[in-house]
Amino acid sequence: MTTGDDAEALSPQPAESTGLPTQLLDIFKSLAANGQITFKSQQIDDPEIQSEEKQEIAQEVFCKNRENFLIRFGRYMTAPQLNDFQSLGIGEPFKPDESLDEMCLLLDDFQRKLTTRSVCVKNRRYHAMQDLIQKGEYFSEHEMMQRAPDLYQELVGQYMTEEEKKARDTYDVKNTTFSGILMHTLEQKQREELLEGKDSQSLQIKEKVEEVEDEVPVNCRSQWGGFDDDEPVACSTSTVKHLPKISTPEYYNPAERELLRNEFMSLMQERFLSGEDSDFDYTSVDDNAMFDDLKQIEQDEEDAYFDDDEDLDDHVEMDDLKQIEQDEEDAYFDDDEDLDDHVEMDSKQNAADTSSSEDELDVYMRHLQQHPSLQPT
Repeated sequence: MTTGDDAEALSPQPAESTGLPTQLLDIFKSLAANGQITFKSQQIDDPEIQSEEKQEIAQEVFCKNRENFLIRFGRYMTAPQLNDFQSLGIGEPFKPDESLDEMCLLLDDFQRKLTTRSVCVKNRRYHAMQDLIQKGEYFSEHEMMQRAPDLYQELVGQYMTEEEKKARDTYDVKNTTFSGILMHTLEQKQREELLEGKDSQSLQIKEKVEEVEDEVPVNCRSQWGGFDDDEPVACSTSTVKHLPKISTPEYYNPAERELLRNEFMSLMQERFLSGEDSDFDYTSVDDNAMFDDLKQIEQDEEDAYFDDDEDLDDHVEMDDLKQIEQDEEDAYFDDDEDLDDHVEMDSKQNAADTSSSEDELDVYMRHLQQHPSLQPT
């Protein structure tokens, strides 16, 4: 039977009372915001789980078993989150059913898959971009101008003549619907109002700066390079007239304008590849295997296979060299031991021969001493 204290201990605690690092709490919050994760089984008519409850579920799973937490949520975590988990989430003490080695293997596997996924996504977006450029609509001047009006005006629009702007804004009325015409007119009006607002804001800032300059007394103004002595300083009470900004097309040759237009195109392509086009459905590209370059994938797999084969050959070759060196070393010591044995045998033989020789001499001397002629009379 579960008591009230036990039920309270099993229930998820608020984030403030857990003492967990902020990075881990941010991981729980990020997981709660992921719509692909199923936190608990629900019936069709059940109300949607709130974000706070999802965070509590993720935190509860973490506190019960960190290895199970990785198995359940690891594939939804980013590379920085996996690094934070490795440095902050798997320290001692470990529970009986937690394995440090298994958690490290899981983290390495998720990191490797993220790297592979990142390369795959970049390649898919690149091929999707080439397809969109070929079709011409998404990366047309009109569409890019709608997505980034400020950037377009800075690099392209302000250097166009009135005739070029009129030709750009001309709409094909014959081949479109009435709603399309209204949408085009509305977009053009919004773009003009946005650019006018930018110009008005810049003009107000400029006028405010000039007013501040006029309010400063002449004798209080300092000049760069001036000194604090009493020598007279030439100054003027009139405001400085700024040169007008050169923004008319005749000041720029066609090559310079084309260079700026290409720069705008490159920046828009970089925005697409980095995922900054908020109105584009990137999941239709990132999760679409149709944009994979099968030939390149086969080539990469083939290169990886031969790289592994070369590594194996190098490893075998190193093992063979080590074995040869070991065999030569063993043979050297075997020869040395045989030589020592041979020397030892020769020494023993010489000692035996010497001993035998000495024994015969002793026998001869004894016989000689016992000869009758040598005996005293």
